[in-house]
Parts: sequence; structure tokens; C-alpha cells
Amino acid sequence: MTVKLTDRMKAWVKIGCHLNVASKTGVPFVTVSRNVKSVSDDEVVFALSQDEYSVIESALSENPWVAFGVSRAGGIRACYQFKGRGSVDKEGDIVNLKVKLSELYCTKPGCYAGQRLDTKPAQECEEWEHGLWTDVPK
Repeated sequence: MTVKLTDRMKAWVKIGCHLNVASKTGVPFVTVSRNVKSVSDDEVVFALSQDEYSVIESALSENPWVAFGVSRAGGIRACYQFKGRGSVDKEGDIVNLKVKLSELYCTKPGCYAGQRLDTKPAQECEEWEHGLWTDVPK
């Protein structure tokens, strides 16, 4: 499927995210990324410190799939789970984790929980989101 992030989703992702990867045997590893280098319609690049990256490095080398959700208040106000394939590019002490998005889910409690959003046309997804939330972080 194709993922097209809305402007609101992009703004929330920029405040930081919890990144989740799993080893080939399914053991989960989670790290926090405080710095987002860039966000486009279908790709997010996280600028990880070596400490942040070291938590997920071994699992990511076995399995390129990454899932992430927005940290802090975004866990409540930006109820999404983003999924895609990750690749790594190192720039000195910074590790850039590029995630090419392929799946998008709603994690808002209640009747919306687990709803797959990447199956909706982009305009429909934006209208759906606007019907639920209007706040955008600054």
C-alpha cells in the first residue's frame, strides 16, 4: 500500500518517536528518537545518536522492518502506528535511520483502534483525520 502522511502527522512525528524493531526470532527492541532529520509524504529520517541506535542495531541488521509511534503527548493526540522498511546511513557520530513507509494504523482507543489507514485514498484519510483532531504541535 501507499502511505501519504498528512501535514498534521508530519508535525507530530517531528516531536520525536519510539522506534520498534524485532529480531528474526521476534524479540522486540525499542529506542527513542528525539531528533527527526526530515519527513516527507512517505518517508521519515530519524537522526539517532550512537546510544539510541545501539539499542536496535542488532535486530535491525537481521530484520529491516520498523514500527514507530509519536512520543510524549503524541501518544494521545497523534494515535498512529507507522510501519516500513528501514535503512541506515552514518554521518560521523549520527546514524540516520530512513524509514520508507508502507503501512499506517490508527491506535486511538475505541472503535478506531487497529483501523488500517493506508488503504484509504489520501484525501479520504485527511478528511477522516480532520473529523477527529485539529490540533498541530508547534
